[in-house]
Amino acid sequence: MLLHVTTLLTGATGFLGSRLLLGLLTTRERHVTVLGRGAASELRFRVLAILEGLAGGGIGARARSRLRCVGGDVTRPWLGLAPAVYGRLAREAESVWHCAGDIALTGERERLFRTNVHGTERVLEFVEATPPGCRLVHMSTVAVAGGRRRGVVAEEDLTDAFGFETHYDESKYRAETLVRDWARRLGRSVVVLRPGIIASEAAHREGMPGHPLRVLGDMIDTIARNGASGIPPAVSLRRDGLGLRLRVPADAEFNILPDGYATEAMLRIGHDAAEDLGHGVRTFHVVHPRETPMRLIVEAVEAHHPGLALDCVGDLPDPTPVESFVADHLPGFLSYCHHRRVYDRGFAVEWTDGLPDPPPINRVYLARAMGFAGAAPHTGHWMTAGM
Repeated sequence: MLLHVTTLLTGATGFLGSRLLLGLLTTRERHVTVLGRGAASELRFRVLAILEGLAGGGIGARARSRLRCVGGDVTRPWLGLAPAVYGRLAREAESVWHCAGDIALTGERERLFRTNVHGTERVLEFVEATPPGCRLVHMSTVAVAGGRRRGVVAEEDLTDAFGFETHYDESKYRAETLVRDWARRLGRSVVVLRPGIIASEAAHREGMPGHPLRVLGDMIDTIARNGASGIPPAVSLRRDGLGLRLRVPADAEFNILPDGYATEAMLRIGHDAAEDLGHGVRTFHVVHPRETPMRLIVEAVEAHHPGLALDCVGDLPDPTPVESFVADHLPGFLSYCHHRRVYDRGFAVEWTDGLPDPPPINRVYLARAMGFAGAAPHTGHWMTAGM
């Protein structure tokens, strides 16, 4: 029987997975099989709605014809598939992009490990059943550096010596450890991609997957405009002459990069350069060359909400109700507010074939990424082939 050679992709309904899927179908013209929860027809409807939202309209009949959707679950044995379907997909796969993951920084350890660690184990079992030449592209994160707060993190570094800020960090570290050990044991080829905080300045549409900066922006809007449980809205505080000041830790830098740059860099590494990378595990930091200081986020917030002042301090003794609200709802974000580490990106630059660096992240970009209405478009740009 003639096999339908395809790329298997998990996590296609997520923020990053959907962008990679769009690139694989359109600029790379690959046949892609998407594995996700729900019936295949419902999954295809959701995926196409997201793709058309990203593309600003239809993606074209040829790209649609290259998309196949299969209902399954990475946390279940056999990926939730019937054995016959599982075997056929394994025989057809020439590459597997594992992007499915739970990114809840506040998630419980058991929940995060079920998806990020045990789900990765199931995917590795599947790849083990594929032809020897099938390459795995595993989506990791710079958060695997855990509690390390200073210094340069090399692309090959992977250690638990610094502990972890959140259960999310640990779950992604354990998953990457599994991938590396599996590849060494079986002599398989793996590309590990570790992105920073990927953001988008595009207007958010209902039903589209979000990103961390948008979550932060929504939280700020809740505090500043509508209030929250036990917290009056900022407008009432200003009317009473009390003002509203929110203390956040100041000693922080974040690696934030635009979604367009991140997607193109990953496609160039995981797809375009795949045949030239050789055997074994290759790890790449897909990051911005310049960190974004916390002060720029503060300036973007204060410019949009003039009555909301953010005092950046190292400690938060005797927190106000607003500060406690933020601490309860964004503990993962606050735990990263002490990081000043940077990430080596030598391998990623070498294998992205002259892809220009993204422009510096400025206050306007941050405002738009956080969803603050009325922020002007970001004027920086870069040239990318096929985007």
